Amino acid sequence: MLDAAADAFLANGYDATSMQDVADAVGIMKGSLYYYVASKEDFLFQIIEPAYVTALHAVAPLAEDPRAPLDRLTDFVHSHVQFVAANLRTFRIRLREFSQLSPKRQKQLSRSEDEYYAVLMGILHDGVDSGDIDSAIDVRLSSVAIIGMLNSMTEWYSVGGKYSPQELAYQLAGMVLTSLGSDAAVLATGGPEALRRSPRNRLPSQPATEAEGKA
Repeated sequence: MLDAAADAFLANGYDATSMQDVADAVGIMKGSLYYYVASKEDFLFQIIEPAYVTALHAVAPLAEDPRAPLDRLTDFVHSHVQFVAANLRTFRIRLREFSQLSPKRQKQLSRSEDEYYAVLMGILHDGVDSGDIDSAIDVRLSSVAIIGMLNSMTEWYSVGGKYSPQELAYQLAGMVLTSLGSDAAVLATGGPEALRRSPRNRLPSQPATEAEGKA
């Protein structure tokens, strides 16, 4: 039922999707849906909420990771890109339909989102403190810009194209590293090109066989 609801929300929009549409897609009477949910909004929340929990769980260890900030920043970008690629339908629904949730549920999900941003901002603060990241950056603004860029995948990424999720992560992480890396970090690595291609941002030896995408 969640899959049917998600497909309908993505294809038609939340407002234009009725409980009858979901029931028809599943092949049951509309009244039977109310055994599982109290409202259409319950479907929307149950589709979106697990993605918040899983995405946060994936990056949370980076907050206490003892490695260099640029290594952790690279891992954050790789994790986000590959998670979006693996959960593209859910992310598209979240970005398009979040405002349809009740204020209470929006607040609940926003707490998880704030924790997610806090991980990235912590990495950037550590990078500024260590001298690896340009001290002139605004950490909050940079975090919003990074996540906004990565979330834009929901508009242009599609399955079956030129780049695997891992290859996209490599490309996007390289952009982030060269945008935020301090002069000292860039010089120590051997220049912008070397920073993009450093071991911290190395492609896996085996390309992914699932969910390839394209711009």
